Amino acid sequence: MSIGLVLPEDKQGNISMALNGAGFELHIDNVDQKSFEKKLDINIQNKKMYLNGFECEQIIIKNKQRDITNNIDINPIIAGRGFHWQKEINVRVIGNVVIQVIDQSLFVINKIYLEDYLMCVATSEMGSECPSSLLEAQTIVARSWILAATEKKHTKLGLDACNDDCCQRYQGISNISKSSIKAARNTRGKILMYKNTICDTRYSKSCGGRTEKGDNVWKIDYKPYLESTSDSDYNDETNLSDEHSFEKWLIDQSLSFCGPKFIEEKNLSKYLGNVDEKGKYHRWEVCYNNDELIKIIFDKTGKQFSKISKIVPKKRGASGRILHLDVLGKKINGKEFSLSIKSEYEIRRILHPKFLYSSAFIIETNSKHNNDDYDFTLKGAGWGHGVGLCQIGALGMSLSGKNTEEIISHYYQQTNMKDIYE
Repeated sequence: MSIGLVLPEDKQGNISMALNGAGFELHIDNVDQKSFEKKLDINIQNKKMYLNGFECEQIIIKNKQRDITNNIDINPIIAGRGFHWQKEINVRVIGNVVIQVIDQSLFVINKIYLEDYLMCVATSEMGSECPSSLLEAQTIVARSWILAATEKKHTKLGLDACNDDCCQRYQGISNISKSSIKAARNTRGKILMYKNTICDTRYSKSCGGRTEKGDNVWKIDYKPYLESTSDSDYNDETNLSDEHSFEKWLIDQSLSFCGPKFIEEKNLSKYLGNVDEKGKYHRWEVCYNNDELIKIIFDKTGKQFSKISKIVPKKRGASGRILHLDVLGKKINGKEFSLSIKSEYEIRRILHPKFLYSSAFIIETNSKHNNDDYDFTLKGAGWGHGVGLCQIGALGMSLSGKNTEEIISHYYQQTNMKDIYE
């Protein structure tokens, strides 16, 4: 697999690497280096790449040992690229590393065996303290997703995936545990199939109580296994696309696997990935005054309101996530003005300084929060798009004693498991 660790869009101009262990080869511009330092400082100056002060065009580090004790420390790497939790982290990888320059920025690729990559995904997405059935389910889902390769977001760069949430999280061996290694071995080669096709197994952090239909979020063909489902043992048939029903459901806080009945949010941090923010995932609130929201919308869209009077949901999906929303108000000249936002992703992007937790929310006007007055309060459910496996819901299922197969079949109905290495 070719996994992008640093992308040209990161506009990164420097990186440091340390080679831990023996059995490395260093190739600079296709020339095998007979001797080299194990500490590598790489930067761009005047549009050219330098390694420890010497100009070069391509660096290849070959790791001849397929062992986690032989690894490469890389710093810094962006995690949460473009989302509200974006930060820089250190990662430790196995396999080979290729470094070059594209558009005057560093481009770093980790070339790694599929099963070694998957050993790292479960504890990059979630924490190493998670129960084995959650880690196994996450590994099967991650394997299916990358082999289905439906989106192919980075094919122009020759990548199978990037290291981050735009694809699926991969932070090398930095967070692996005996449990995640065992989960990868126990599920080796197992994928989900629908009829004769590998399943496009999307997943998100928290559905909030009901998963969303895949074709409501992306322009993809309808897939029965990405149908909306209640995140519980009972079949809740509440029509969450209806405004009144969704509001009542949101306030009632249904007894879902991702809710506090199965995992209290004060205890959630020990099970989350190391880059996840510690916050409220099941139910949350975001408050704005008019001027704050005007500035956020202008910064994200260039559209200028002088006053916002209403935020109006026009269409909700099966999980209550808003798919089409209108912002109504006035321009500086006093004329009526509106902004129509027509996807859950754009709603989340535009209505938050960084990125809104989900688009499953109601809007309260002239509200009070912690004794402060606000023009708008968004009260919402879940973190992420909500399609497919709900990671915190799967955690709740696992903590309640559900096994790997029960978790998988709950979120991806009408699928069957297959061993591709038979």
